[in-house]
Amino acid sequence: MRDTSNPTRDLAEFAAGPCQIPTDLLGLIEECVLDLAGHSAFSAQFAESSASFRKGACALDPGRGGFTVIGDAEGYTQGQAALLNGAFAHTMDFDDTNVYGVLHPGAPVIAAALAVAEEMDVGGRALLEAVAIGYEVASRIGAALGESAYDRGFHVTGVAGIFGAVAAAGRLRMLDAAQLDTAFGLAGSLAGGSMQYLENGAWNKRLHPGFTAQAALMALGFAQAGVLGAKDAVAGRFGLLNGHSNHPRPERLTQGLGQDWVARQTGIKPYPSCRLTHGAVDAALALRELVPESELQQASLVVTLSPKGFDIVGEPLPAKIAPRNVVDGQFSVYFQVACAWLHGRADWQSYACLGDPAVEAMARRIQVGAEAELKGPAARLHVVGRPTACLEVSTPLGEPSTPLSRDRLTQKYLSLAVPVYGEARACELAATLLALREAPKAAEVIRSLRA
Repeated sequence: MRDTSNPTRDLAEFAAGPCQIPTDLLGLIEECVLDLAGHSAFSAQFAESSASFRKGACALDPGRGGFTVIGDAEGYTQGQAALLNGAFAHTMDFDDTNVYGVLHPGAPVIAAALAVAEEMDVGGRALLEAVAIGYEVASRIGAALGESAYDRGFHVTGVAGIFGAVAAAGRLRMLDAAQLDTAFGLAGSLAGGSMQYLENGAWNKRLHPGFTAQAALMALGFAQAGVLGAKDAVAGRFGLLNGHSNHPRPERLTQGLGQDWVARQTGIKPYPSCRLTHGAVDAALALRELVPESELQQASLVVTLSPKGFDIVGEPLPAKIAPRNVVDGQFSVYFQVACAWLHGRADWQSYACLGDPAVEAMARRIQVGAEAELKGPAARLHVVGRPTACLEVSTPLGEPSTPLSRDRLTQKYLSLAVPVYGEARACELAATLLALREAPKAAEVIRSLRA
């Protein structure tokens, strides 16, 4: 008799089997691939951590290969490419987010899928479909873990993302459900990601999706070689949910699976910082227009976040109020709101203001609290002394209900891709990626993303 209490196997059957992926979801995934290509290329060339990441990847695996790293001219082994693409995709904290799954699905899933699609003879539509499946699996597992996984110190992108990466890459390799179930069983022992990076602005977080994408290929390789993996690695007695969450919700793994696509709840970021700062940034950019320019530097602000937002970006710690490195700045609502309030923007150039006396003085005039009624990245901002200058943002810009327009998405991509590729080639790549489903050979498109 078939065991009906093994949701991990159900996810494997979903990932390996036939399914009708909604057309609008395929369009969203095309946009996510374009978005990732832009900030990955920029990170590969200009982020302060990228040279060390390359050196570390090559020390781990000294050989060279023919696989592509976005924004890099060199060829890499498949594992190196998966690691570096995943790391560069997350370096700027500019990658897509899925609020339902409380994670970044794109960096680990797309990185693993690109590494396998370049190996296999598949078209662009097959790549998009595999990535959509990966987003769905990762987001459902993230939702089953829930926010309490963060309370235990886990970075859900790494913990849940490996299963999405396995699903996407395994589908491209045409593994059957039994093999994918085995790969999930092995992935359960490779899932990880610690939030301890918040203590000193460490680069661990940037590497988590890279570790995840590379580990997904390892799990798939062992599964294809006949290695036996654990049964029900996600929901079993000692599985992922019970090991990584205080309040697991296993019903979210399979409820409506194949019908209700939670991958549709993926948003694309307008600002390169933790998503939990974005509601407050939206409010600051809107309210500053009501205050005379001469009064901006003297204003005092009160920001109210969700409890989880306060825990991650709002605690009044020295590294939040006066961050000294990019990671700390990415996780500081004080810094993000101060830059938005004073300069009318929150972009990668804002990190040049780390240590700026005016920004730090503004940050010290920001009081941050929490209210249980606010959820996820929602925020309220009040300008002290101006009773009418108060704004609550329940859903920040970039979420599915408040999406970036295609023009704004393309502008974001071009602002990051042009310094790497030049304007003409960056525009050509944008047109190709936004029509990826029509590409007959995904590998050719992937190789075109080299610097």
